[in-house]
Amino acid sequence: MTLRIALPDLHVDEAPACRRLLLRGRADDAVFADEVRWTFGTRLPARPCSSTESDAARCLWLGPTTWLAESGDREADLALERLPALEVTDARLVLAVEGRRARELLAVGTGIDLHPAVFPAGRVVRTLFGRVDAALYLADAGPLLDAPLFHLHVDRAAGPWLADWLLAAARGLDL
Repeated sequence: MTLRIALPDLHVDEAPACRRLLLRGRADDAVFADEVRWTFGTRLPARPCSSTESDAARCLWLGPTTWLAESGDREADLALERLPALEVTDARLVLAVEGRRARELLAVGTGIDLHPAVFPAGRVVRTLFGRVDAALYLADAGPLLDAPLFHLHVDRAAGPWLADWLLAAARGLDL
């Protein structure tokens, strides 16, 4: 699926390729937490709706016992050998939504408050986005908080429908 919206204040495209793994475990399990830190170079996010990252990987909190790890091949291969992990790279579509009007476009699809004071960089939430189960992650708040970069994670099968929805929403905002 190819979706590209390129407007002066908004850009939507597929996020850069990486490996994505669902990790399941208990944050208070020292062995599990140490394996994650050793494999990915970052600790598990301990707080709900938060993330951690290193030069090699990013971990997103999805639930009390579930995290999404995004990394390169080396780290993903190690994780699949050493951790309770399930590869979801091909099952998920991740869209990068960026620009001055990104918050405005995304706000049409979710009831989550995306104001910078409430939704800072590194925050991740699971939500319904235009009728599709999604995870929404703010990768970068942008300079002066006015050009954010969001990653919208959805099931790949919902991609064509979501592309149509995003295009219609952008038209509805006169973008």
